[in-house]
Amino acid sequence: MTTVTGQAGRRGLAFATPGDWFAVRLPHGRPDVGRMAGEVIAAKPGLPISRDVLVSMLGQLAQASAALNDAGAYATILDVPGAPLPATLLVSVRGLGGLTLDEIAAEMSTADGALAPPTAKMFDLPAGRTVRIERFRERPGTGEGPRPVSFTVQYATVAPGGGQAVLLMFSTPAVALAEQLRPLFHQIACTLRFEGQEPQR
Repeated sequence: MTTVTGQAGRRGLAFATPGDWFAVRLPHGRPDVGRMAGEVIAAKPGLPISRDVLVSMLGQLAQASAALNDAGAYATILDVPGAPLPATLLVSVRGLGGLTLDEIAAEMSTADGALAPPTAKMFDLPAGRTVRIERFRERPGTGEGPRPVSFTVQYATVAPGGGQAVLLMFSTPAVALAEQLRPLFHQIACTLRFEGQEPQR
């Protein structure tokens, strides 16, 4: 298991990411992913990934974040036989709109492009009661042949005060590494804390 060292904060919340993850700045509007890829390559000159794969990753992050409120994005590159592949994390805050956490879990479990029914499980994490939804999802393809598949894990918990939910969404096309990545994603989710929250003993 990778030691969690990096710290990030968002709207009174904080969580940790492993040292080989990096933040991705996603401008508002329609970002120029080609320019963004150039900025990432300049900042991370030793990044073991092709520009085309990086552009694709950034495009997917930008598309996903466009539908989220106050999203922060993070990524890492996985050493996969054949070619390195990315894993990403999007963090966002949404209003509950009168929904309970169980109702949010049911909403998130909608099988949108899932190859099988999503798996949902509740946990008592340091941040509070948290739901995890995981699925293998088909993504739109660019031509003939099988569509690409991604392993997606989402966490949701209610922020103190009860009016908002915090969502963490992990995704990677490295589906062969799902069993290894599941505990890593869970470890990151376990570091989520809210401002002023007392650590659990």
